[in-house]
Amino acid sequence: MATHRNAAFLSPDELAALDFAHLGKGVLIHSTCVLVNCQRMSIGDGVRIDPFCVLSPGSSLEIGDHVHIAAQCVLMGSAAIALGDFAGLSHGVKILSASDDFVGGSLIGPTIPDAFRTVDARPVRLARHAVIGAGGLVLPGSTIEEGATVGSLSLVKGSLAAWTVNAGTPARKVRDRDRDGVLDAERRFRASRSPRLPRPAFEA
Repeated sequence: MATHRNAAFLSPDELAALDFAHLGKGVLIHSTCVLVNCQRMSIGDGVRIDPFCVLSPGSSLEIGDHVHIAAQCVLMGSAAIALGDFAGLSHGVKILSASDDFVGGSLIGPTIPDAFRTVDARPVRLARHAVIGAGGLVLPGSTIEEGATVGSLSLVKGSLAAWTVNAGTPARKVRDRDRDGVLDAERRFRASRSPRLPRPAFEA
């Protein structure tokens, strides 16, 4: 049988040893992920986090049920980050809850004492069923309301209305999303006897 290097998820014992604030059932986190401050992370049921992601919350990181975080995503910053149930992050999404001021007369970077920096640190929230396309960037203080989606390579700065499809830099509404269809699919999913997440294609 062929073997694949770095193709494994962390075992239940390895996950338990990381001392998360909360860890739900059926959680898959790839062994190549960088996980910092696990005691500040709460992870719901049926969550899957793919290879080479960086999760580094300063305040807190809350991940709801049935959330998928695709490969090479980054979630970090000193303010809180929250992802609601069924939220999804496509490949390479970056969510930042803190950022240096690149315009004013301050120094930048973590090697500089706070007295010489100006940092924008504000919570970021993705509500239930929010989805961000590949390469999307979410800046501090942003809110993506229930069911809103963001196109690939888009920049989120501020708030996006519920059940809208958004794209661009900065992201703006393009059309409405099928709210009734999504919520009906959720009801049917919850009513099924034994819902299972598909196994990842890269797992040995």
